[in-house]
Amino acid sequence: MAEERKYYVRVQGTRVEVTKEVYHAFYSVERHLLTLDEKDQRNGKILYSDLDTEDMLGEEMIPDYDAVSVEDAAIANVLYQQLHQALKLLPESERMLIHAIYFEGFSERKVSKRTGIHYMTIHSRKVSILKKLKELMDQ
Repeated sequence: MAEERKYYVRVQGTRVEVTKEVYHAFYSVERHLLTLDEKDQRNGKILYSDLDTEDMLGEEMIPDYDAVSVEDAAIANVLYQQLHQALKLLPESERMLIHAIYFEGFSERKVSKRTGIHYMTIHSRKVSILKKLKELMDQ
């Protein structure tokens, strides 16, 4: 009678006896990973970590398309300053209405309830104030 074969896999440097099924499953995954590595080498795959230098990691070379560009940030800053200068030129009541809607996040109806002014009046005032702000910023 033939002696039954024993199967081993290496786990953290130690040989561990396993069943035939586990052995074949383990090494089929190993063979698959080796095949993928060989394909990567043939196709010239480069890892960003291969580009590491003393000063910079290769991953830092990946462009961040969600990041705001320096130019966009500068333009936004200039517009922000222009807007706040224009807001200072508005009468207090108009400035308070714009502040409530755009800086505090209140709806026109909520401002209407707070002030007791009809919401359509609030809306038309807002539109008028925005036109005035646009003119002040265009100067």
